[in-house]
Amino acid sequence: MTQTTDSHLDSAVLPLANLRDLGGIPVSGGVLRARALWRSDDPTISPQEEIQSLAGQGLAAVIDLRSSHEVRASPHAQAPRLGIAHHHLPLAEAAVHPLAMIEAAGAIQSPRDVGHWYAGLVRNHLPEVVQGLQLISSTGGGVLFHCAAGKDRTGILAGVILTLLGADQDVIVEDYAHTQENLIGIFTRLQAASYTRSKQGDVDDDARRAAEFFASDHPLLSATADSMEAMLTELGGAGGLMDLIARYQAPDPLVEGLHAKLVTSTGQ
Repeated sequence: MTQTTDSHLDSAVLPLANLRDLGGIPVSGGVLRARALWRSDDPTISPQEEIQSLAGQGLAAVIDLRSSHEVRASPHAQAPRLGIAHHHLPLAEAAVHPLAMIEAAGAIQSPRDVGHWYAGLVRNHLPEVVQGLQLISSTGGGVLFHCAAGKDRTGILAGVILTLLGADQDVIVEDYAHTQENLIGIFTRLQAASYTRSKQGDVDDDARRAAEFFASDHPLLSATADSMEAMLTELGGAGGLMDLIARYQAPDPLVEGLHAKLVTSTGQ
């Protein structure tokens, strides 16, 4: 494993468990360009070589959807050294890393409840969502957006982007549900990261409750199709999203900019 001197990392770090290039996903007028848009779990706890590899593929900017608490605990250190811009857009400021999602669990009893929670985050964080879309369309080079697990906040923004670009709902749901295959690696990676753990020797009631929660089959710990389907249905698809964006700016130029940046004709 790669050795690092960053204080928020352990001496052994694990590669991203939920990284994927969204290139090739079919949308209106073609497919997403390769190496233009990535989604992932937390790259702040990645081996240096992994971030260097992404930079070599054209990564120019990172959009960090984590809360301020998470960013303070594990800031981006490698990206600035490689000339990669870092933009912090907390999509759920009150939320923290997935190891503490127990706080939201009580009101969520099914995958569809998860989707309704997602839709509420979109409505309540529209300025951040719009700013993220603007950054993606205006950045010269590839963009990676992430949270901690690359599941909830990252899945929400991916769903918004793909919906606005005219992807079929089943395609959007398939991309979201792909995370389900990576959950063991995602949570193993986060549990190994120093910033997600209690201080050494400090096993308190919250830590025990969190351990019990993460050993359960709670819907918040999954990435099933029903969750993304519920979010997209509640938001009203592309038309509903355009109406929401219109509260802040004209949506058509924003979507046109995204399309120009991200979409290429099929087979090109």
